[in-house]
Amino acid sequence: MQLALSPAPLLAAEKKTQVPPGYQLEQVVVLSRHGIRAPLVNYGDALAEATPQKWPVWQTGGGLLTPKGAAVEQHVGRYFQQWLAQTRLIPQDGCPADQQVFIYANSLPRTIDTAKAFLAGAFPECKIAVTHQAAVGTMDPTFNPIITADVTDSFRHNALDSVNRHAGAGGIDGLNQRLKPNYSLLQDVLDYRQGTACQRDKTCDLAAQPSSVTLITGKEPGINGPLRTATGATDAFMLQYYEGFPLKDVAWGKVTTDKQWRRLETIKNLYHETLFGSPAIAANAAKPLLGFIAGALDIQPAADANQQAAQRAKMTLLAGHDSNIASLLAALHTRDYRLPGQFERTPISGAVVFQRWHDPKQNRDLMKMEYVYPTASQIRNTSPLSLSAPPQRVTLTIGGCTVDADGFCPMTQFKQAVLKDLQG
Repeated sequence: MQLALSPAPLLAAEKKTQVPPGYQLEQVVVLSRHGIRAPLVNYGDALAEATPQKWPVWQTGGGLLTPKGAAVEQHVGRYFQQWLAQTRLIPQDGCPADQQVFIYANSLPRTIDTAKAFLAGAFPECKIAVTHQAAVGTMDPTFNPIITADVTDSFRHNALDSVNRHAGAGGIDGLNQRLKPNYSLLQDVLDYRQGTACQRDKTCDLAAQPSSVTLITGKEPGINGPLRTATGATDAFMLQYYEGFPLKDVAWGKVTTDKQWRRLETIKNLYHETLFGSPAIAANAAKPLLGFIAGALDIQPAADANQQAAQRAKMTLLAGHDSNIASLLAALHTRDYRLPGQFERTPISGAVVFQRWHDPKQNRDLMKMEYVYPTASQIRNTSPLSLSAPPQRVTLTIGGCTVDADGFCPMTQFKQAVLKDLQG
């Protein structure tokens, strides 16, 4: 039995686009989410207490890339190699020239291993290193979506006001009420009323539980309460589906339709969008990574050796996390988008791809941004990816950068938009 995953309607900016004749691809920067991982800490106390059911046992250690996750990422890497060779950015055969490809991963095992798997698929016989900081197991500042500003009373007031406005009418509490049907489904799946948390605390309605926003200098921002707990549960279910657990074991066999999956994943999507969609938080949390990408694309001077290597490279891969993508897209004021064939807004092994093109006829440089990602079914089935069996590609549009019918924006506008967002 497979989920149908009916494609969602395309928005105007997501229509299939093409590359006009004569356009030349000059540089690509890929910001990728890591591949399938095991749950971070054995589902955590909050999830263990949310259900009387036993969570499935994973063969991979908590938070680590699974062998299947590596296999899916190899397929992604193979597709990128074929696409980049087709565009003549890299050679069709053999290895890229020295310094043509730069691979930079956050210094956690799952992101490093994701980058290695990408290379194994894209350039299996080539000696290309994965760059990461030496302290494996600690976050690299470039990829760490933390609050870097001093959390003064003024910052806290502005950030909380921004979060609540982004959450909509009634702020986070109002959002929780609007999510009541979603929480109700999750409670049924978890058998929440029979779980330890409900029995002990007598708080058996997720929508009615209090929420709070955590803002601490040097820490990743967060939303505590039902939105966080529910996000952890729905993420665990989606990972089970991706990993290929028997469907009777995925969410204990209680999630069987597209409608149910969408209702559950809406919770997780809204967690990230509410938190990082807040301009005050997104601009701060994404600034190091956005600054790195700006240096890589020569929008501003390269600040260190890694940025210099990315500037020289034809293709750069940045292996990070969903929080990196969510905060970066929010910081760039990215217009609403849909990812057909997926339930997640920032799917496993998906990537935001920045493409610098040149139009020789008009002697102008252009930027095209796309979300390139495998569908949920492609991930679950470990489907080989190629030019003839590609992943999905969706054009993205950011604030201050007007795209044409084929999804291209003048590089001058893109530079101005990025620099403005870096100053925000």
